[in-house]
Amino acid sequence: MDSDKTCAICGRKAVFYSAYLKQDMCKKHFERMVIKRVRSNMSSHKTRNKSFVFGDENKCGKEFLKFLFKDMESSHGEKLYSYTLEDFAISVMKFFLFHDSPDKKIEQKDGFSPLFNVSENEIISFFRLKNKDVEKINRNGKDESVLKFLTEIEERRPGGMISLVKAGIKLGII
Repeated sequence: MDSDKTCAICGRKAVFYSAYLKQDMCKKHFERMVIKRVRSNMSSHKTRNKSFVFGDENKCGKEFLKFLFKDMESSHGEKLYSYTLEDFAISVMKFFLFHDSPDKKIEQKDGFSPLFNVSENEIISFFRLKNKDVEKINRNGKDESVLKFLTEIEERRPGGMISLVKAGIKLGII
């Protein structure tokens, strides 16, 4: 990020550019934005005062969930799946391209996926600002090629993956 960029909200030095929002953000406002998005997802799922078991589906996502809800971790309770925006976008796109049955759902009988609108890039940047390394997960060949296609779309139209996931939700795919 260029050192002369400033936060669109407060004017401090920017550390992250949100292509979707078309805004540069300082550390404080970037972290708030990501945390607020996840907490909003959680409150819409009515998860107040519950304990959680964190899923191992996406290591990057699991680290983020553990960071946000460390005081609520338990050996029993509702499962928080660690799938991210990319995981759901791939699932929806595979449904449309290959007629694959969706292998992920945001709401399941035993749990919920609160990171469905948070990208791995945002999670990695979040931890990088905290001097902690997390990596994107390795996907199989088919998923990787679909993600490459989606990333190219995202570069031309920021927010494309979020729009695809929202369409998947409205159509009952995920």
